[in-house]
Amino acid sequence: MSTPNPEPAPQRRWPFLAAAFIAMAVVSPYEYAWSSISPIISDARDWSASSIGLIFTLFVVFQSGASFPTGLLRDRYGPRALTVAGGVLAGLGMYALAAGPLVLAVVGFGVVGSFGVGIVYSNAINTGNKWYPDKRGLAAGLIAGAFSWGSIPFVIWIRGSADAGNYQSILIAMGVIVGVLIIASALVMRDPPHGWRPGAPGAPGVAPPGSAAAKDAAAVGREFTVREAVSTWQFWVIYLAFVLVSGAGLMTIAKIVSFASATGHTALVGTTAAVGLAVTNGVGRPVLGRLADRIGYEVTMTVSFTLAGLFLLLMIATGSAVVFVGAALAALFFWGPLFSLFPAITGYYYGRHHAAATYGVLYSAKMVGGLWGGWASALVMERLGFQAAFAIGAAMAILSALLVLVVRRRPPA
Repeated sequence: MSTPNPEPAPQRRWPFLAAAFIAMAVVSPYEYAWSSISPIISDARDWSASSIGLIFTLFVVFQSGASFPTGLLRDRYGPRALTVAGGVLAGLGMYALAAGPLVLAVVGFGVVGSFGVGIVYSNAINTGNKWYPDKRGLAAGLIAGAFSWGSIPFVIWIRGSADAGNYQSILIAMGVIVGVLIIASALVMRDPPHGWRPGAPGAPGVAPPGSAAAKDAAAVGREFTVREAVSTWQFWVIYLAFVLVSGAGLMTIAKIVSFASATGHTALVGTTAAVGLAVTNGVGRPVLGRLADRIGYEVTMTVSFTLAGLFLLLMIATGSAVVFVGAALAALFFWGPLFSLFPAITGYYYGRHHAAATYGVLYSAKMVGGLWGGWASALVMERLGFQAAFAIGAAMAILSALLVLVVRRRPPA
């Protein structure tokens, strides 16, 4: 049972959503600006491709791995102190990457800083479950979208200004911005008082009558502990679905430029697809999240992941540059919502009180999916070609959609 919040219920809940959005946005360069800054660092430091790859692999592992312990502590103590700690670690990680040498970059950025990113990510994304049980999909979608959109000004900054002579000062400045804004956001963040529900006397906000979200918020369902949640068969079906669909999209993000080149498209086509992915990947999260609030999480996930797989197949089949880019952007539009829909369905099935810790366990599926998205798909590409690897990824997304359809209903109360 989470510790009751001694503060009175607020009249507005949007400031907590806004604080989580800002924190998520400024921590996003760790993942989405990496492809812009890493070649500059590699050239300036003469670090090998495998060393650069190791740093990013560690980022995925420690960012994902931080989610469960953060969730346990957040459900008990709230988000403020944890988010402050995450902001400090994330800022220091940027400094470690700038200062070098390689060992400091690997440990400071790939492990310590990335763990800080995971703390911030977990606290931010679970704000939607805590404060918006009536609009889980929309709230989680907006916050998850920030993890794509927030990187855009940083990427523009890096690509327009950074070179071997000044990248260190830019990284240090980014570290200061990341740390300060996350700490400022943390001071606003809090969890609702114990037993709080939207629509109750004095509580802000309520979903439209008759919507799926309104029925969810009105239902007095069982609050599962983490142990109880992972004991249900539904949890592990959802976990496998997360592994499959996350692997398909991570492969696309990592390999889209190489795939475009290998299939005869120009460098502009690959670049356009890569930049566009960051936009559509983020936009799909609140759009599909809001749709899920109205028509249900399972049906939205099934349709979204199926379409992601079908657009990947179209991307393989076409010879047209325009269709290739359009299919890639559409595939990521329907893939990106996994980061809003999975936290939403976790809260819907298992309740709010232990939502952060329960989703922390589920989010570890991203580490498993990353094995395909990075290493395993590369082996398939080397031996069987890009088309085979992307066909497997498409099949993984469609299979994920079918698995969600199998679940269909909440675990019994």
